[in-house]
Amino acid sequence: NATQRLTESIIGHGSLLFRPPYNADTNPHEPEELVPIRLAQSMGYVTVTEDIDPEDWDEPGVAVMLARIKAARNEGGNVILLHDAGGDRRQTVEALPLIIDYITARGDRFLTLPEMVGIPVEQLMPVVPTNQQPWTRLISGSGFTAIHEVTNFFWAFMIVATALTVFKTLAVSWLAIRNRQQDGKAVPQDSPFAPSVSVLIAAYNEAKVITATLQSVLETDYTGDMEIIIVDDGSQDDTASIVAAMAETDSRIRLIRQENRGKALALRNGLNAAQHGIVVTLDADTQFTPQTIGHLVAPFTDPQVGAVSGRARVGNPQTLFARFQSLEYTCGFNLDRRAYHQLNCITVVPGAVSALRVSAVQAAGGISNDTLAEDTDLTLALHKCGFRVSYASKAIAWTEAPETLRTFARQRFRWAFGTLQCLWKHRELLFNSRFKALGWFSLPSAWFFNIFLVAFGSVIDLILLASLLVSPANIILYFYFFIFLAADLLLAAVACRVEREPLSQLWLVLPMRFVYRPVLNYVVAKAILHALKGVLVGWGKLDRTASVGKQVSA
Repeated sequence: NATQRLTESIIGHGSLLFRPPYNADTNPHEPEELVPIRLAQSMGYVTVTEDIDPEDWDEPGVAVMLARIKAARNEGGNVILLHDAGGDRRQTVEALPLIIDYITARGDRFLTLPEMVGIPVEQLMPVVPTNQQPWTRLISGSGFTAIHEVTNFFWAFMIVATALTVFKTLAVSWLAIRNRQQDGKAVPQDSPFAPSVSVLIAAYNEAKVITATLQSVLETDYTGDMEIIIVDDGSQDDTASIVAAMAETDSRIRLIRQENRGKALALRNGLNAAQHGIVVTLDADTQFTPQTIGHLVAPFTDPQVGAVSGRARVGNPQTLFARFQSLEYTCGFNLDRRAYHQLNCITVVPGAVSALRVSAVQAAGGISNDTLAEDTDLTLALHKCGFRVSYASKAIAWTEAPETLRTFARQRFRWAFGTLQCLWKHRELLFNSRFKALGWFSLPSAWFFNIFLVAFGSVIDLILLASLLVSPANIILYFYFFIFLAADLLLAAVACRVEREPLSQLWLVLPMRFVYRPVLNYVVAKAILHALKGVLVGWGKLDRTASVGKQVSA
């Protein structure tokens, strides 16, 4: 019968549409409801929409589907959407004859898509040639499956990344605030604890900055005995001669010369020459405040402390890129160290401002040259040996940040590559119950937020931007974007309040996301590729500008 034939036609050929009877006398040339389709066809498009959706994909039952169609049809809908895939479609097939009987009984008639748009079926749905059918099946099967899986992975990743970002932001903020509240309980500056210290500087072509660096150390308020060791790593400028001249006027300065062998071996050489049990390290472009050494040494009253990190600050925020780094030091590096100090899970004691217990370093195997991030390598080795790693927020060091894109990219590439080396070298610490917060909080954070999320950050931003262009009304996409931006703003605000820096710099967060972050994305992705290929990377000496001015005590 007619119903059976029409049912078989719909199941066999896909979309068929119906429209209500029209009065030919009113518009003898073109039914009103076909005008939009004719217009689309004239522009090179074929447009078919739906306005009756019984949601048969949800398998609500044949009676419910039919009732939904009747209700929508009575309200003027005239294109029914039914599904032929995506699960068990038996209810749809069972409902189809009933739907046809209902439509026919109303006096409506059915149109096929070729009839409606006036295009022959051979042209509208051409038969795929036999020699192309395997490729068609591959593209329509595997291709769409791949797109589906990539889409699912993207949304799953966004959900996980958002949840982890919110969790870390709240956790770090809370821990950092607690650490700030405990600052007043630190060992006072006039404490009688003032052991002899060795100040160690590794230098390579530092003629522009070495004088100011040494002068800042010589002007310290520290009352204990002190020696200053400068290891010249085969400099080709006047670094060695400048240091030698200063050594003639101050007996505390010692110059050690070696062939150019890299920073790690220079530090190891200097550590072996140190005469005292505590070694304070700083970079050749870094200036200490008069109180810095005293604050660095204070935590060593605890015999379990093997290393202490100070608070590095950017001393040359003259360019926009340097100001970006200043905010990053505040709300990234230093805020993290404050938080991680509370849980004894600091991952890096920076060579720019740190203090080391010599016996602890020796127990950890000394300073290794296995990686480009010898400070991170040593910090993780100290954790393995059971030593505490502390943070002294009042031990301030003003360092010279790269002022150009080229020098910044070179520095961060070395940092990223060295961090990757250290994380891989000490991978047994990850999710190791023996190390608690280190293995379950700070190291997973380093892997996910500092490596994986940074490396793919630009890709994620591009996907979000493309999705917004395709679907500008999708509120979920805006939600994800603003969650990440809000997390950045919250961390920056907390960091500025904790470090008592002006909140006026918070506006930098927005351009950092679109200008600064893509550079980090690039260098981290490049570091990952180099690591996968096993490429060796050198020290990556940066050009000094001697732009760190004389800073006030803080």
